[in-house]
Amino acid sequence: MNHEAYLVDTETTDKKDGECIELACYALTPSCELGEGFALRYKPSKPMAWGAMATHHILPHELEACPPHTQARKDLPAMTYMVGHNIDFDWKVLGEPPVKRICTLALARYVWPKLDSHSLSAVLYYVSSDKEGAREMLRGAHSAHVDVHINQIVLRHIIEQTKVKNIQELWELSELARIPTVMPFGKYRDEPISRVDKGYALWYSKQPDTDPYILIAFRKAGLLK
Repeated sequence: MNHEAYLVDTETTDKKDGECIELACYALTPSCELGEGFALRYKPSKPMAWGAMATHHILPHELEACPPHTQARKDLPAMTYMVGHNIDFDWKVLGEPPVKRICTLALARYVWPKLDSHSLSAVLYYVSSDKEGAREMLRGAHSAHVDVHINQIVLRHIIEQTKVKNIQELWELSELARIPTVMPFGKYRDEPISRVDKGYALWYSKQPDTDPYILIAFRKAGLLK
């Protein structure tokens, strides 16, 4: 396969340092339709967390005959853009390949800021005129294959709302949407970025694994040089 953008979703053994047990990867056409792709499962090298199992309902014995989880990174096709809901999670699970990431979670928050939830399921219900049809589709949610198809619907509505003309513009909007206007955690959680103390911003900037988009927000607010 040789395409510019792919919609990607993974299911994993756990949230932290998880191993990929299911990968769905489908080409995204210029008209925002799903093209060729695949959905494959993999055998992990460690036990699954109960919380992860309760989310995706994949049982360990179902993976016994599957290739090892390390194969998922090898199966990932070359691409310029990787699209997904909270795409950083999938990107890290897949070894942080050199791609431009487009996060539909950030875009959904940007386009519909007043929604009480921006989970993939909640946004699908919001954009769907057929709520019963949405419910039927969501019965398979947290299968990577189903989640990619749900995300394609959500992405199409985002594009309709934002009027972006191509994948590069969508990536640029995603980059903008990823810069927070309020603090997502810590002592200033839910406070506007402009109200964060400069000392706190400096302290955060020196921590390991900082969020680069929060640092951009701090700089835009004049809290960091």
